[in-house]
Parts: sequence; C-alpha cells; structure tokens
Amino acid sequence: MDIELAEAARMMGVSAVRARQLAREGRLRARRVGGRWLVDAASVPSAPRRGRPMSPRSAWALVQISRGGSADWIEPRESYRLRKALDRLVADDEPELLLRSWLAARAERELLSASEVDALHADARLVLSGLSDERSGLSAAANVEAYVRAEDADAVRRNHLLVDAGSNANVVLHVSPLLPDRPVLVLLLAADLADHDGPRELARARELIAGWAASRTGAFASGPGESATPMTARLRDDGMTG
Repeated sequence: MDIELAEAARMMGVSAVRARQLAREGRLRARRVGGRWLVDAASVPSAPRRGRPMSPRSAWALVQISRGGSADWIEPRESYRLRKALDRLVADDEPELLLRSWLAARAERELLSASEVDALHADARLVLSGLSDERSGLSAAANVEAYVRAEDADAVRRNHLLVDAGSNANVVLHVSPLLPDRPVLVLLLAADLADHDGPRELARARELIAGWAASRTGAFASGPGESATPMTARLRDDGMTG
C-alpha cells in the first residue's frame, strides 16, 4: 500500500525533508507521481518515534545554545525550553537517535558524486563536517561532507560538476540557510554522523554527545549573556533572528 510522504515522515518521527532525503537515497521504496512522492508503507521503518523534529530556526538555536551561550533570535521562553531539551538529551539512552530526529530539518541533505574532491575540500563556501571532520575519526580523503549556504549551492554544484548519486555518493552536502562556524559545534557533528545510520557513525555520534555532556557544566558557566558569535551574526543577516 502506498502512503503520502508526509504520513511516512509522521510514522518515522522525522521531518518531511528527511523523509524525502530517505526516498531519494533509496532507503524508502518510493516513487514520484504527478510531482509528489508516494511511499510503500511496508518500507517505512517501524522504529519508535524518538522526538518531534524542530523547526530549522529552533534546530539551529539548540546547536548554538549547546556551546554554553545564547541564541538571541529566539525568545527567553524558547531558550529555556531548548535548555531543558539538552538536559533530556544528556539523560537519553540513545541520544544520537533523539538528536538526529530533533535536528532533521536543519538542512537539506544531498548525496552527490564528484570526480575530483580536492577542490571541494578547499572551497571556502563549504564548512566541513560529518565524515570530513577529523573529530569523527572516520574521515576519508576520497569523500567530502560539508555545509553550504542555500544561495551558494547551485554554483557549488556547477563549479565542481556534482551530480546526484544516491548510495554511490562521495559528496554529502548539507544545504542550509546559513554556514555554521568552523569547526562545527559538537552536536552538529554528531547529528551529521547519525544521519549516516551506520553502526560506526552512530557509535561515534554517541561518544561525541557523551564527551559534550561531560564538559557541559563548564561550557554553560558563561551563561546566556555571552557575546554573539559569527553564526549569530549570519542568522541576523539571513532574517532568521526576527
């Protein structure tokens, strides 16, 4: 039986954006009919819902708050709610899965192929993350994973002759309304690794979250009065702080 993409997303506890990515990657049996995705209900994972995906604005705020500072584009009430969410993350038995669900809408994840990746590594429009971040312990020179601003994505694809690749991809682009700081914050790196859904990546994501949690008390000592970071400034420029 076929179901709508939105229904498949609801069943999996992920955003519609994430469900569409899974369909494109072939991890959901799906087909396009008249411009919309229909998903084979039997291919939808039966794993329990881990948490409702946050809006992009809230997802980026959670990442920003995780560094011990503030996200001044959200109201104090929302900031408090996100800090409580971080408490819940620390206490969760499978924090990597919960984080993956929460941050599912932070960016559009594209699986692409490039014949030459060295130039991608050096492209200033990209911020390396996931498997391309040395902290992952899983990096490979033949692959690239990075964030790119949505407004730069088309030019990056053209300049590097990137083509859709599905499961054969050697490039993963997270197309986002902003570029995160370099290096990316630990929770963002953990979410990127968890998106790969492999045992090594999930295990490393959990380790990174555990390391972040262990240092969290000191990180939060600076409190909400911490000065704005470059990412906060970019959020203001992109109109996400209003």
